[in-house]
Parts: sequence; structure tokens; C-alpha cells
Amino acid sequence: MRSYWRGIIQLIVLGVFALLLIRFFPFVARIGEAAVMGLREFWWGILILALGGWLIWVLRKRNSG
Repeated sequence: MRSYWRGIIQLIVLGVFALLLIRFFPFVARIGEAAVMGLREFWWGILILALGGWLIWVLRKRNSG
């Protein structure tokens, strides 16, 4: 079997497995969804801090003469 088809089959099996777990354990799915939302907000904060640091670095470099 070619690795291309093997990868596609693995993705399909993983998707079906995830859907079955969500179907049989909806409470765990809600906890997972809440964790993902919290992580998404956390990464937005990290991105804002990184952009602020980059802006300070650029302004210092530009004004150093």
C-alpha cells in the first residue's frame, strides 16, 4: 500500500474514532471544547505580548540613530 493511501486511511480512521468518542462521551467532549477555548484565549494573549515586544524592538532600533 502506498504511503499516500495509508495516510488517508489513518486520517479517516482517526476521524471516525474521534466522532465515536464524542458520541459516546458527550460530557468529555464539552470539557475538551472548554479547554480548547481557554487555550485559544491564552494564545491570543501570547500573540499580543509578542507583537508588543516586536514593536518596542523596532521602535528602539529605528530611534537609536
